[in-house]
Amino acid sequence: MKKVSTLLLLFMCVICTSAFAQPAKGPKHEDSDSWNVTVNTMDIMRRERISRVAEDIQSRGGADRSVLMGMLSSAGMSLLSSAIDITASEVIRLATYRKEQKKEWQKMIDNECSYTDKISSVKGLNDFYMETSRFGALDPSGINFNGISVRGERNGKEVLFLSCSIDTTRLSHLFQHSKFYLVLDTLCFHPYDCHLPNLAANGIRISQKMDTERDNRFSYAEREGLTVEMEFALSSSWINEAVMIQKDIELGRFNMSVHIPEGAEVYTYSRKQIERNRELARQVASPSELSSPLDTNFININGDSFIVPRSYMPLSGEENMWGTGEYNINITITEKCRFKQDEANNAKLKDWHNDYLQIRKMQKRGSVVSEYLKTVWKQNGNNIIKSTIKQTLSSGAAELKNGGSGGSTGRNQGSAK
Repeated sequence: MKKVSTLLLLFMCVICTSAFAQPAKGPKHEDSDSWNVTVNTMDIMRRERISRVAEDIQSRGGADRSVLMGMLSSAGMSLLSSAIDITASEVIRLATYRKEQKKEWQKMIDNECSYTDKISSVKGLNDFYMETSRFGALDPSGINFNGISVRGERNGKEVLFLSCSIDTTRLSHLFQHSKFYLVLDTLCFHPYDCHLPNLAANGIRISQKMDTERDNRFSYAEREGLTVEMEFALSSSWINEAVMIQKDIELGRFNMSVHIPEGAEVYTYSRKQIERNRELARQVASPSELSSPLDTNFININGDSFIVPRSYMPLSGEENMWGTGEYNINITITEKCRFKQDEANNAKLKDWHNDYLQIRKMQKRGSVVSEYLKTVWKQNGNNIIKSTIKQTLSSGAAELKNGGSGGSTGRNQGSAK
């Protein structure tokens, strides 16, 4: 009898807990696939009926299942199997939950392995040409542009510096096709000060003074294939001789990708040094005469661009003139790597679950248990609650149909649909 009484109390707790476990207590922003649930309140008449049934069972010292079902039926309730279904679904869910956690962790790790920044405001952006021209819109005379330099800093430390210029070995294209090419002159990159791992990709914001359990510094033991990429597009606006305005027309696009050698503390590249190495390699009879191998490979910048068209701007009706060329540059810098799949040397991979918990802590998302229960509420709990309320209301409606004196059930606002 005590078991039956305990089962009844457990059943009532399941209903009350489900009814009042409102998602509104969680974060203010919910996912787009969150359920919108309105919890109904129990009417006074039904609450009193349940109380009377409980008192009757207590006075009898308990009741077997058939008696209990009869009492609940007279109260407009039924002994549902929802609680058993919940337990079964929990067991299945717990068996697969650790795998789902690892998938989530791996996704967050992949997010960390890429950082991208866009620069649309270029300092010192002047006219493309030094002087106006009387010879036409694509007159290359007095060209003022000679590539770009980019410097990146993080926490007051230099991460990246690169400088490129117009390729003087291909100047013939400037006159034959109104196009120019670029070469990389200098590159300096500091891996240990780079933006990887990119915590911001997982919604984490930490300051230098903030202490965290997790080591968030770049490490070659954890990351490989470190690459720096740059892409920039050159665009221009001008007015032609037909007084037609051309606005923000892309003239060309350049890109390069540089692989940083494994273990490099500071990676440097100099085109002048490569040219000296090539000259030295030509002078020696055999590579064995050199104390160490010489790097003779240039880093290429791919792509090309038309020169900036000059705007038509005649000063008088008798003399034509073209302007000094307005242009703009949009730059994209990317740092990326891969997470090493080597448990022997990669501590984060070996103890992935602890790393997962540390990331969640930095995200301030609460404990695993609280979010797990919330996930069940969203994906499973809602349907169960709807089913419970629906069966409850159906039983009450049937009783009213049969002449019962149950309270109002007309306040269902959609939770039982």
